[in-house]
Amino acid sequence: MLLLNLYTMIKLSELNMFSSLTISVILGVLWATILLSFATMMLAADQSPYESEAKALIRSGWWISYSNDTPQHCKWAGISCNSAGSITKINISDAPNIEVGDRFGKLNFSSFPNLVLLDLSHCPLGGKIPHQIGYLSALKHLDLSFCALSGKLPLSLGNLTQLEYLDISYNCNINGSIPPQLGNLVNLVSLNLGSNSLTGKIPSELGFLSNLAYLGLYSNKLFGPIPFPLYHMTDLEHLFIDNNYLERSIS
Repeated sequence: MLLLNLYTMIKLSELNMFSSLTISVILGVLWATILLSFATMMLAADQSPYESEAKALIRSGWWISYSNDTPQHCKWAGISCNSAGSITKINISDAPNIEVGDRFGKLNFSSFPNLVLLDLSHCPLGGKIPHQIGYLSALKHLDLSFCALSGKLPLSLGNLTQLEYLDISYNCNINGSIPPQLGNLVNLVSLNLGSNSLTGKIPSELGFLSNLAYLGLYSNKLFGPIPFPLYHMTDLEHLFIDNNYLERSIS
């Protein structure tokens, strides 16, 4: 009986040791997790929440000379930010020393959720307008005039529903038809697609742009009648459609 009690006490002691060890391991793992989370939070606090925007600028190759100064990206040439440090304007016309070359396709548009102005006018971009430009959902002002662009206008331009000003004029190698998706841009006040090589008919969907005051489609290769919905654009003050192959008759 004494031996049995001794054996039982030994087993209970081993069980307690095992339970204590298990609890110690669990507590250790929990403590390590807390420390890791705290360190991650501290690291995030030391970094700007919009540092990814600065890195996207560096990867474009345009601001490569600023690569050692990413925390100060709001002070870079051609860049403006809001009070939180997020980029709201990219205006290369204000930064003549920025060399853009033919790197238009390297700019990651999805990295700029708060961008309201993109002005790359008179920059020798070349190539096509990337369809990713449709990711700039907050954009209100887009100027790609005199950029030596080519190819068709991307349908994704119709996703930029906040746009008020759109200028893609004087790119003589831009061809194809005018995307009817531009009719989605109901906030547009000014639309200029003049001096390109656009073909086809003027889409009637442009008549949905009830706020439009300026419409420039001059010096293209457009043909056919003037769409009837354009005659109901009561805010339209300036209409330039000369130097095309449009029919003279009015519906």
